[in-house]
Amino acid sequence: MNKSKSPVIIAVIGALVTMIMIIAVIHSTSSGKNNKDPMPSTGNSANDPEKVLERSLKNIKVKTSTKVQGTVDYSDKSAANLPNINTKYPLTIEGTGDVDIEIFSTSEKAGKNNNGWLNEIAQEFNDQRNRLSNGKTISVSVRSIPSGASSDYIANNVYTPQAYTPSNELFGKLAAEQGAKLNLEAESLVANTAGIAISRTASSAVASKYGEVNFENIVDAVVNGELQMGYTYPYTSATGLNFLVNALQHFDGNDILSNGAIEKFQQLQKGIPFVCYTTDQMVNAMQSGTLQAGVVEYQAYTNSPVLKGGYDFVPFGYKHSNPLYSVGDLSSDQKEALSAFLNYALSAGPQAHAKEYGFDPDNSFKYTTASISGADIMSAQRLWKEEKDSGTPTIALFIADVSGSMTGDPLNRLKDSLLEASKNIKSDNYVGLISYSDDVTIDLPIDQFGLEQRSYFAGAVEKMRAGGNTASYDALMVAVNMINEYRTTVPNAKAMIFLLSDGQCNTGISYSSAANVVSHYGIPIYTIGYNEQIDSLKDLSSINEAVYIDADNDDVIYELSALFNAQM
Repeated sequence: MNKSKSPVIIAVIGALVTMIMIIAVIHSTSSGKNNKDPMPSTGNSANDPEKVLERSLKNIKVKTSTKVQGTVDYSDKSAANLPNINTKYPLTIEGTGDVDIEIFSTSEKAGKNNNGWLNEIAQEFNDQRNRLSNGKTISVSVRSIPSGASSDYIANNVYTPQAYTPSNELFGKLAAEQGAKLNLEAESLVANTAGIAISRTASSAVASKYGEVNFENIVDAVVNGELQMGYTYPYTSATGLNFLVNALQHFDGNDILSNGAIEKFQQLQKGIPFVCYTTDQMVNAMQSGTLQAGVVEYQAYTNSPVLKGGYDFVPFGYKHSNPLYSVGDLSSDQKEALSAFLNYALSAGPQAHAKEYGFDPDNSFKYTTASISGADIMSAQRLWKEEKDSGTPTIALFIADVSGSMTGDPLNRLKDSLLEASKNIKSDNYVGLISYSDDVTIDLPIDQFGLEQRSYFAGAVEKMRAGGNTASYDALMVAVNMINEYRTTVPNAKAMIFLLSDGQCNTGISYSSAANVVSHYGIPIYTIGYNEQIDSLKDLSSINEAVYIDADNDDVIYELSALFNAQM
């Protein structure tokens, strides 16, 4: 051998060995635990969602936990579960006067841009440094909070402002029925109207058959299976509540709880694919074509190019005149301060500014004038809860992130939220629970949510422990498969998944593979980003018109309770 070439040969051999080792490491990593994405097969099945699901499941480690019964708690803790108001609903305007009046307001008045009318006039009023007759300076603070949530805080004495302006008087009557002390100071702070935005194609169809496109004929078209529409959650949305009570009054003007009214309501709900948890969810479903119509306020309709460009606005129901109530027993200084602000808000300048923001409905419409009590409104909500699924059960699977970042208070609050929120699930639904970190655990197989299953659900939640990585989409694939298998038992049931996670998926299959499967099977995925805003979860929820909720330790119980009440 030529010794002069030995170093070269050795170097070449060393390089080859190094390359082989690198390739081996890369192969090991790509096929190991942190990459469970199914290897694409050749041919047309490479992106077939059913094949993707099948291959995914082969790479996911799944274990089944032994069922253990826990304690079923039926106590009502709704007041205690209301989140810290300053964290959940911070002030949009903060007054600094000697006498300050805090006003609970809905978001279309106390939001941003075209929704910021009340914020703007409150700030203008505060800048004037007005004084009482005794020389004290006065101001107003504004808190943006949904009508229903406002009612909950006030009626339960959890937090009491000096004034409250819901979208309509329905929530005022509801709060008063629940024990709130309200005094109507002004029937209308600013004018608005509830309505149905209906696509122009659907509007023409209703006109052709029924002659006129009005609330009653639209509702009849839904009852007769000729139109699919949506409305918002009537426990928090004034527009959704307005729709509910007016539909019941249409079915029976003398008794909204008569057998005939209930039967018609059940038929109505068959034409409602889902009750929308938020207005955004409803509008997105309308844009995608899933819904042909949905409820909306005139001010929101006229400020939306999408709605105004492709939908007709059909007014209905009770006035959305934004009444102003004083709350509790105000002092003489507070009464004078509130009166001063009310006089300013109703003056020509602020009212003209309101019209610029779309608070200028058609005053020729004849609003509903039938008297309705707070007790009847509460009865309508209870009826909605019992009959909203029109006899169609729901299969729901809950997916809980128990990765290491959930250790301590996050996991404890998550457990509390699942146990408390599960009180809102009706017993004729079917429920299961899985948890995940690196691997997936079936904590509770799906079964009807009677007392025994509730007890096993409580036991499964109580057993959960945290640790490991975050294989969110592995868990999702297991959940989709479980629901598909259980659907053969209850073929007429609706299906949905609730996924709670506090971080981005960092192990297991990819988002794109999971999204492909979710889109194919059409199961709505309601996602809760826990202590973290997670864009991938938002995207996942949008695939099949579900919703994403941003929650934290303080409000996760309240958020889940409302979500389960709306959907289950």
